[in-house]
Amino acid sequence: MKLLLNGGGSTQELKSTMNKLNEIIDHSKPILYVPLAMNELENPYDSCYEWFLNQIENIEVPSVDMPKTFEEFASKNFDDYSAIFIGGGNTFKLLKGIKDNNIFNKIIKYLKSNGIIIGCSAGTIIFGYDINSCLVMDKNNVNLIDTKGFNVLDGKSLFAHYTNSKTEEIHNEYTDYLKEYSKRNEEVIALPEEDTIYINDSNIEVIGHRPYYEFKNGGINMIETINLVPYTDKDYEFVYEVKKNAYKKYVEECWGIWDEETQRTYFEKFIEAVKDNAFIIMNGNSKIGFYNGEILENGNYEVGNICIIPEYQGKGIGTKILKDKLNENKDRSIEIQYFKKNPVGALYERLGFVPNGETEFHYQMIKSNQSVKKM
Repeated sequence: MKLLLNGGGSTQELKSTMNKLNEIIDHSKPILYVPLAMNELENPYDSCYEWFLNQIENIEVPSVDMPKTFEEFASKNFDDYSAIFIGGGNTFKLLKGIKDNNIFNKIIKYLKSNGIIIGCSAGTIIFGYDINSCLVMDKNNVNLIDTKGFNVLDGKSLFAHYTNSKTEEIHNEYTDYLKEYSKRNEEVIALPEEDTIYINDSNIEVIGHRPYYEFKNGGINMIETINLVPYTDKDYEFVYEVKKNAYKKYVEECWGIWDEETQRTYFEKFIEAVKDNAFIIMNGNSKIGFYNGEILENGNYEVGNICIIPEYQGKGIGTKILKDKLNENKDRSIEIQYFKKNPVGALYERLGFVPNGETEFHYQMIKSNQSVKKM
């Protein structure tokens, strides 16, 4: 069974999900795209089809099939497809159509035969224990009685678009509902649009860079998807490549053409010196970057390197890690340096760093310990 359950995103939010799909898909078969949760009068299926083609523009498949009715969906031979993408809309309409047309057991059989399904929004929520978890967001206008879903998460239900609400009032309404719901019913996992639960048989990981939330017994618990784990020697090549990607252009601007042998020698000395204070940045079970930092002899904390692989850049991950380190070391002054050609200095200024010297190729900055009284 391979399931990718996204919190309801589009394009940028779906990018990491589609990257994972590209890794596991059989590129010789078409994809089946199911937009049937949508109200066709408000969102014509042909426009949904164009939207979906944009989502998979970097995935090579022969074609995309799209049923326009649940009867047509039921008639499809799922084994003819490399994956089935079930999109968003009204969750109750979607599940009722699936159950009324005997598609429910076909989906279970397809998953058990190693099929791949991608759920998005409503297409995600139906794979939880019960879709009444989303009643605050979707209305049961189809009078669905049996609201039990596919229950792929051992009795936990799902909620989509959490923390992506248009207003704080709507977000608070969702939060209050989920607290009360979990008090009376089962636990709920609430996903933001940027996160995807990837279920690969018995293995479960969350792909994404924003926290998701667990509602249980009326309480709420925030779960981070980005974590730092200590560097080990098995991470050597990964760290070399991620640093090379991050700094090659700056090295070449300063010293000319990148010389692999010279850089390998430098890196070996570097990693030996910092490895006790070095970390791999993880997104779930995936390595996405490298961080190192340490307390200096003068008592200050030095932020070393924050390097993120290309597909996770521009998502605020490096900034979040830096802010976490600033908070962890708020009772110390914090030093940092960066290549003069790197525009990151503007971010450091916004975070309270001020100039603290320079070398031929680097600017140095410091954020003073605010608890130290100035004379």
